[in-house]
Amino acid sequence: MRALRPLLLLPLALAAPVQAQPTSFVIKSVHVDQAGIWQEKSDDGDNCARFHLSDKAATRWFHKAKEVTERAWREELDWTPCFATGTLTTSDGKTYAWDLDRSGRGQVKISDTVSTFLSGSELPFAK
Repeated sequence: MRALRPLLLLPLALAAPVQAQPTSFVIKSVHVDQAGIWQEKSDDGDNCARFHLSDKAATRWFHKAKEVTERAWREELDWTPCFATGTLTTSDGKTYAWDLDRSGRGQVKISDTVSTFLSGSELPFAK
């Protein structure tokens, strides 16, 4: 399997006063566990059910996504309560959980308290 270009991930501790140095790793594989998850109670959940994200589409998204600060991710990026979840495996064999919403806002969960925040292209009804 062809390795993707390195994706720089900067772990950001929620309460850390100092940023860590970037950690680079190569994504070996991306797996979508579930897509079309609606996290709010409203009628739009039916529209979210049409959101299908394949492993291939998720891999493309991660390959093109850009890292952003937690503040930008929370306050500046558009978001939708319709999202997908999954895991990615790096070339060194480590596995991380991720979530990605249809608006193109994602995060990789490095640990329970540390995430890397990403922004990428919108995925309205990705295949």
